[in-house]
Amino acid sequence: MIHFDTLDQGTNAFIQWLSSEDKKTITNNNNNPIILKEFVNNKYTVLYDTNLGHDVIVETHEGVPKCRSCNVDDCGHVGFTICVEQKYDNDGTLFD
Repeated sequence: MIHFDTLDQGTNAFIQWLSSEDKKTITNNNNNPIILKEFVNNKYTVLYDTNLGHDVIVETHEGVPKCRSCNVDDCGHVGFTICVEQKYDNDGTLFD
């Protein structure tokens, strides 16, 4: 089982998710290790970690995201969330 311990792993998971055709299906057969379920800018992000098999919440306070599952601010879930926030800030959307 892969655990997303680093921001870089989250960034890579985001790139994989962003380039995938199916961004919403939640199954272990999906090639996306992390799936975005819900995003509220500057408040929280709900992710589904296919390796863990459950939702992960990343809360953002004063621009700093912190993973409630890992209880840290530098795991892969946070890395994925930072990418989501940057894409939303730059494009105003999360899907092409």
